[in-house]
Amino acid sequence: MKKYLLFFLILCVVAIWSCHKSNSSRNSPDSGYYLSSAVSYTAGARVVDSFDYDSAHRIAQFIQTKYDTSTGTPVLTVASTQFTLAAGTTPPTGYAYSINGNSVVHALSYDNQSRIIKDTCPTTGFVAYFTYPSGNIAATVLFNGSALDNQLDTLYMSGGNVAMANTWMPNNAGTADSLEGSLKFGYSGLANPMYHSAVTGSIGPLLYLLTVNGLGGGMDPVSQKASNSLSGNIAGLPSGFTINFSQTTDSKGRLSVLSASVFGIGETVFFNYY
Repeated sequence: MKKYLLFFLILCVVAIWSCHKSNSSRNSPDSGYYLSSAVSYTAGARVVDSFDYDSAHRIAQFIQTKYDTSTGTPVLTVASTQFTLAAGTTPPTGYAYSINGNSVVHALSYDNQSRIIKDTCPTTGFVAYFTYPSGNIAATVLFNGSALDNQLDTLYMSGGNVAMANTWMPNNAGTADSLEGSLKFGYSGLANPMYHSAVTGSIGPLLYLLTVNGLGGGMDPVSQKASNSLSGNIAGLPSGFTINFSQTTDSKGRLSVLSASVFGIGETVFFNYY
């Protein structure tokens, strides 16, 4: 199930994929900076998203670590994605996903533009399809290979950023999927700490799924700029809410701190670079 509130609070944390950017004054969205970690703090919980790269600056490893004390009993959860990288600068051919010691292997497929189009896991039956209608990004996930347990995401792109994100999931009535969330995003001039054209253009949509269906955290692996606001509707929250993000930069003009407060719940994300 998606970590809606946590992810969208920190969607600005897009930095994970934008860590290559420094500030909006650069002509290219790729600044050469690489994100090493994004650390998200909320009441009773901390999520650490960390990244390792190979010599060609491909993401070789993505690890999420969550420390949760909200129930009174500390719980540690670790989710690790180890990418299989062939020689050269091609995108990964697959990855091993492990959570608390249980590991499965996924295979990845791409189109003739090196964009990911399929993610499959023979062990669990998981399959995800990625398409790019009119320059947008659509992901269809069948968690166990069955349409009865699915997730449909559409990211509507504008100017290189996610302008709106819609998510559909099954409902209790067993009828057609319900729209669980429809969110619109605003952007500042700051570069997304996580964005890199080579990464985003190949496995950005996959990284998006690994984040929202993983342990939460604060990444946006597909937008060029860092978000400074979001509005819209999510199932279970008041209709028509708006959240504004406070952004802080370091001495090099890179996004270093992102913070927001929603319905009295505060969240702060710290970005660290190599």
